[in-house]
Amino acid sequence: MTQEHWISKDEDILLASIIKHEGTKQLIYQYVESGQVKIAEGCNFVECKANDLWPAYLDTEGLETVGIGHLITNSEAYNSRAGVNDKDVIQQLADDIATHLNAAKSLAAAHGMNIDGNYVVQRFMTEMCFNMGANGYSKFKNGLLKLASAVEQNGDFSYNDAADEHLDSKCARQVKGRANNMVDTLRALDA
Repeated sequence: MTQEHWISKDEDILLASIIKHEGTKQLIYQYVESGQVKIAEGCNFVECKANDLWPAYLDTEGLETVGIGHLITNSEAYNSRAGVNDKDVIQQLADDIATHLNAAKSLAAAHGMNIDGNYVVQRFMTEMCFNMGANGYSKFKNGLLKLASAVEQNGDFSYNDAADEHLDSKCARQVKGRANNMVDTLRALDA
């Protein structure tokens, strides 16, 4: 199974979708100020905002996050809880997308999906890995089964079936609009 015709980590459509769903610095500021998002322990939001830094915050699972959906691992070369500058956030995003793109390739291969050249499904799977990690996404057994069936056009399931299955999850209920936007890209493949 070749993987020659895959999106790159800096593909514009994927980047735009991830940024749209994860939020900009200004949006994160607004969410923190309105109480929709909590600041991570050890982060001084007022200083971050005054210094134009991305604050560390808690995601929907209560995990410490910074920048454009970057899960803080404590292996960063800097203290993420002190706030992160734009340059480092851009590098984090590039590294995270590369990691999740490789995970999507591995998941596709593990499920017998030849999505070489199927950029919509590549983006979808990469963003799913970005959103919940490859391990989390690998637990979507029925969703991946139906997606593989739709990709291989074996008649059992359509992209709409795969989309419905992906929406039937705790993750989809947490991220609401993001999940609908993402599965709509799959639904368009059945049109």
